[in-house]
Amino acid sequence: MRHTRITLALITLLAAASCGGGDTNPRDNPATPQSTLQRACAWLWKQQAADGGWHSETYGLMRSGQSLTPFVLHALLSVPEEQVIRPDGGVEKGLAFIRTHTNSEGCLGRSDRDIADYPNHSTAYAVRCLVAAGNKADAKLIRQMCDYLLAQQFNAANGTDPQSHRWGGWGFGSDGGVMDIGHTRHVLEALHDAASLDAACAERAQSFLRLLQRHPAEWRVQPEVPGEAPGDAGSTYDGGFYFSPTDTAMNKGRHQPAAGGRAAWYRSYATATCDGLLSLLAAGVSETDERVKAAASWLDKHPAIDHPAGIPQDDPTPWYVAVHYYHVAVRAEAWRALGRKGDWKTQIERHLAASQRANGSFVNENSPLMKENDPVLCTALAVVALAHCA
Repeated sequence: MRHTRITLALITLLAAASCGGGDTNPRDNPATPQSTLQRACAWLWKQQAADGGWHSETYGLMRSGQSLTPFVLHALLSVPEEQVIRPDGGVEKGLAFIRTHTNSEGCLGRSDRDIADYPNHSTAYAVRCLVAAGNKADAKLIRQMCDYLLAQQFNAANGTDPQSHRWGGWGFGSDGGVMDIGHTRHVLEALHDAASLDAACAERAQSFLRLLQRHPAEWRVQPEVPGEAPGDAGSTYDGGFYFSPTDTAMNKGRHQPAAGGRAAWYRSYATATCDGLLSLLAAGVSETDERVKAAASWLDKHPAIDHPAGIPQDDPTPWYVAVHYYHVAVRAEAWRALGRKGDWKTQIERHLAASQRANGSFVNENSPLMKENDPVLCTALAVVALAHCA
């Protein structure tokens, strides 16, 4: 009997150690990858409000919970229950929030008529949550949401000319806002998860991706760089991607200046290339396709985990530090999608364990530019990264 009590006590102590007990600072007590993930998930679940949503206390735009809730819930759903136990009713409360706040058009993010809360991003992640939950009663709602997302693609049906740099992509929403590789990726992944991506939509999307990859097979001319002399850009294809052909100030890799009669061009960088690779896969492009292999090769040549390669460190706009956690998350997603070998999982796990706060959360204290100073958003990004390493 005494032996049994000692054994149980030992098991309890080991379990407490593996969970990073209490508010122990991981910098003083190095955490295991599992405990880093467990503590981050536990903190996120504690932030779920009574209405089932996750609401920003940092930014008014995300206070409604329409964009944060599906993103956080999808991150948490990506962690198997055998790794992290979910609170009773937590998932269903989050799904109920999504169902309640989706409007009659199938859009989440427009509960407030005056302020749109990232409607395409919100709806895309909502679709992915509902599909992952697998409730047959949601089939009609999922179809409605996918129809909304399909209608948001820039194509002839909404007056977009095939020569437009917007052709085939997605943006913030039909009423304006930035349009880019990020929104395009999120929508494509949602449509892919829901098996709602038709061939015509996929081909238009691939055309948009060819433009952002500066692929020789894309017939549209690359966007001019403001203030630079026009000219023939020549072949600038390196396998990587840039962010947007229309909101060019958001291209974080900035541009290669014009020289020798050649036009300037927007440079590839890590986060956009990861998004581009994932977009290609979601659009039905095979892993063995030259475009996917070229994007993977670019990432192989720029393997850093602790910073987004290709973004200038000395740029006046601090993109280099602003997308830190997003880079770690999307890098893990890209490598996991390709079944990449190597020690990248260990690198990411150690990198995040060293920056986890005592309460289990994460926050980017270096820049608010991409809202990573919101601990709910930032911790969700860390969970995405850790889940794809698990």
